[in-house]
Amino acid sequence: MHIPIIVGGGGLVGLLTMRELNIIYPNKEKALLEKGHYFGDLASGRNSGVMHAGLYYPLDSLKRELCLKGNLLWEDLAKELGISFKRCGKYLVAATKEEIPALEELFQHAENNGVKGLAWCSEEEKEKISNYCYVEKAFFSPMSGFISPSEATTKIRDDLYKKDIPLMADYNIEEVKKEGSKFVVKTSRETFTCDIFVNAMGGFAPKLRKDLGLSNIETYWVKGNYVKLNKSFYNEALIYPVPPKSLLGLGVHTSFDFDGIIRFGPDTEECSNGYEHSLSADIVDKMYPAISNLFKGIEKTDLQADYCGIRSKILVDGNIYTDFWLGDPSIHGIPGYYEYLGIESPGLTASPALAQTMASRIRSDFSEVF
Repeated sequence: MHIPIIVGGGGLVGLLTMRELNIIYPNKEKALLEKGHYFGDLASGRNSGVMHAGLYYPLDSLKRELCLKGNLLWEDLAKELGISFKRCGKYLVAATKEEIPALEELFQHAENNGVKGLAWCSEEEKEKISNYCYVEKAFFSPMSGFISPSEATTKIRDDLYKKDIPLMADYNIEEVKKEGSKFVVKTSRETFTCDIFVNAMGGFAPKLRKDLGLSNIETYWVKGNYVKLNKSFYNEALIYPVPPKSLLGLGVHTSFDFDGIIRFGPDTEECSNGYEHSLSADIVDKMYPAISNLFKGIEKTDLQADYCGIRSKILVDGNIYTDFWLGDPSIHGIPGYYEYLGIESPGLTASPALAQTMASRIRSDFSEVF
């Protein structure tokens, strides 16, 4: 069966890409294939739900550009589709005097990045949050916020269903080959051909691209664990530490949902056992030092293991690649093939902008003649 446009991967990036492609090619048959039984059940649904403001990323990076753009796009998308969205802001906190220089450096970097509304906290503001965390100096980012990833996935999925776009769950893509000008997409259920194939398969994207002879990128799995707080706590704004220099993660911070549940996380743990979502029995013990170093009044007995997610970092030619990778024919030389790799934090925030960027590249390659 021939379907002109196929998107592989039913996370938020895949769903939003299909949404953008339907705007460009409303009359072209298209389909999205998802290997799981549910959409957005992996990285898209296993994160903090935080809308990042663009504080951390290099000035010339896609992460910085698309995080800033995506942050604004989510507000519009939330209004259009009825997705819960709260711009609560977040505090960046130096818990010790030794952390102040790094915090000041981050503030300057964030201003250079074009993040709006940044302001150093007054003594009154510091006193307010000092009831909950250790603070020597802090600044506030009003553009930060949060959504419910599961609700967002459901609302975007339903919007695509209303447009009669086939979203095909339980279709595991086993192989993709290029034969002439077409792609042959073999799934666990049937085989398709297409003119345009978009690889939005998260951490499994590098494995699939090898079928097309592209072997320079590997997945580097990093797990992020979350623990839940079993009592009330400050939830007017997020509280973040000074991030580690590695940017493997942003440090253990607060997150919360629309039901008022408070979580701490994520930590960063290399996945020695590959892609699996089990939580170690001693995860509270492991995470407690990072929590107690910043937050006040939290005992181990107040915490319980909650869930974890897997970050899809990548190695390019054996080296950690810290930016988003958006592959297109101008990069890899395969007409009609487009790929997302390394879509980790701030991937949730950036996802609408990622989709728009990729759809724009596809439109420039495939004119109305297509």
